[in-house]
Amino acid sequence: MPTLTGFGAMPVAAPGSDRGGLRSTCLTRSAHRITWCAPAQPESVGQLRKRASMIISAWMLSTDETQTAELVISELLTNAVEHGHGEMTLTVARTGSALEITVADHGRATRSAGSGDPDEHGRGLAIVAAIAQDLHIDKAAGGWRALARMALQSRMSDAAA
Repeated sequence: MPTLTGFGAMPVAAPGSDRGGLRSTCLTRSAHRITWCAPAQPESVGQLRKRASMIISAWMLSTDETQTAELVISELLTNAVEHGHGEMTLTVARTGSALEITVADHGRATRSAGSGDPDEHGRGLAIVAAIAQDLHIDKAAGGWRALARMALQSRMSDAAA
């Protein structure tokens, strides 16, 4: 059985443990920030989205905000799987009236962003840009980093802040 450590009222798998079929290679967390690393493989997208959704729900976001965050997470992780390789990192942070979602891939792009059928590929970042307050994509050491910032209507309680 994997070692679990607490994160608020929710158990979180310790680094390197196998929980839900996903092998975490790193995990860092604080009261309002959590980071997971996972293989840049399609099956990791849903598993990371589910884990992040549980954390986001604990932060008392509205249903609409939670569902929007899940869409942003899915699109950014899918982009990392499509254009990177090796490992990817998802960080979700609650900062007062904003939610920051950062995805980094730790590899080089395996194909050009313009390749493939435009009816099947290429809309993810446009969707994220349309629903996020800000979207920044930067070349990072060994790969790319996408940061989406979402403005929140849900306020953090004084106890949670």
